[in-house]
Amino acid sequence: MYSNFPEITLISSVGFRTRPRRNLTYLSIFLFLALAGFASISIKNYISRTTFFSLIEPEELVYEDKILTENATVTVKKGDTLKSILTKQGLTSTEIAQIIKAVTSKNNIAASLKIGQKISFDYTLNIIENDDDLTAETRTLTKVIVVLDKINSVEIIKVDDNFLAKNTAIPLNKFVAKSSVIINSSFISALKDLGLGANNIIELVNAYSYQIDFQRQIQRGDKITVITEKFMTESGQFSHHGKVLYVSLKLADKEYNIYRYSLLGDANYGFFSEDGKSVKRSLLKTPVNIVRVSSHYGNRKHPTLGFTKLHRGIDFAAPDGTPIYAAGDGVITEIGWKSGYGKFIQIKHSSNLSTAYAHASNFAKNLHAGSKVKQGQVIAYVGRTGRTTGSHLHYEVKIAGKHVNPMSIKTTPGIELTGKKLAQFQNFKNKIRALSTKLEATPILAADRDVTLSAR
Repeated sequence: MYSNFPEITLISSVGFRTRPRRNLTYLSIFLFLALAGFASISIKNYISRTTFFSLIEPEELVYEDKILTENATVTVKKGDTLKSILTKQGLTSTEIAQIIKAVTSKNNIAASLKIGQKISFDYTLNIIENDDDLTAETRTLTKVIVVLDKINSVEIIKVDDNFLAKNTAIPLNKFVAKSSVIINSSFISALKDLGLGANNIIELVNAYSYQIDFQRQIQRGDKITVITEKFMTESGQFSHHGKVLYVSLKLADKEYNIYRYSLLGDANYGFFSEDGKSVKRSLLKTPVNIVRVSSHYGNRKHPTLGFTKLHRGIDFAAPDGTPIYAAGDGVITEIGWKSGYGKFIQIKHSSNLSTAYAHASNFAKNLHAGSKVKQGQVIAYVGRTGRTTGSHLHYEVKIAGKHVNPMSIKTTPGIELTGKKLAQFQNFKNKIRALSTKLEATPILAADRDVTLSAR
């Protein structure tokens, strides 16, 4: 069947003839055996190396039952509750109930979480080994910390199968510090630039409101200097300001210095001027805190009636809802609607002195004719009721039944120190001055026991 093809032969090195197909078959077998031998050697080497490393690895790595602690911190967002936050952590219903119960026993945090508040969780990760040489991880909650403010926290710690809560506070050290600022816009914004808190600012606004017309007397370039308590952590981190001990308000024409002082050495303190007179006086200069005088006392063209008329008080422009304070202690003689005055209050302070407040949006609760009020007590809120073109307080003062300019009244101090008490105050004032001199060289010093709020 191959007669049509010429026979092709090869002469081998040993001199005999062989057919090409048979020769190719031998060559293939030879190559296969060579490759198989090489592969066998490689596999043996690989197994040898692998066996070597697998034998020494357990000697180098040591596993413990508890190998790591995970920490998670959650920031409270709008709509969050303590229960919802605990649920998102994957805790069991029993754990959630125990934690809420423990927390409630110390603080009612469950009902008072605030946006931005931090809650941290401490976990322990456990390694569990089984018979098949496999491992599994389980996470155990060990502690929850709810941060209340810069200083205080509540720690909820797992003890056996329950949770116990305790209040904790960061240890703080008290210092005294002196700082100054130039007024660029307003008295309040300057105090904020000093880093004072809202309570400190309100306190100083109230203290100076007896003697300062914030609208007309405060100018750009005036200077405020304060000496305050300053609380720091043990690592030196600022926490908050404490009591304001001294303030100097240097205006263009005069300097107003006030000292925090107590006659009895207790919490019944007040601010006193250089001459030993309390800054608190019979009437406030301004019965609202944040104000702009929009109309002064005297003749003016009436904004709604269009003709010149005596303006019997002072108008303080302020946003709707701004609190209005009683200018002094007294009894309410009128409260309600009064023609063009709108919602109106009149207070009698003495047999011949009274003040009036008009255009209020609302009155404070539980006030009526005959109610006794204290100086600085909120009696109403700024509005635009009655005959007016915008939100403001119209404020009047009457002496012996006649209207007078509220800014021209010379009020009397609540306390005037004399004799031995004045000498004690002068001694205290000298201590503050000495402290102020020290603080010129070192802006912050450890609090001295001699720097107290009284001469005792």
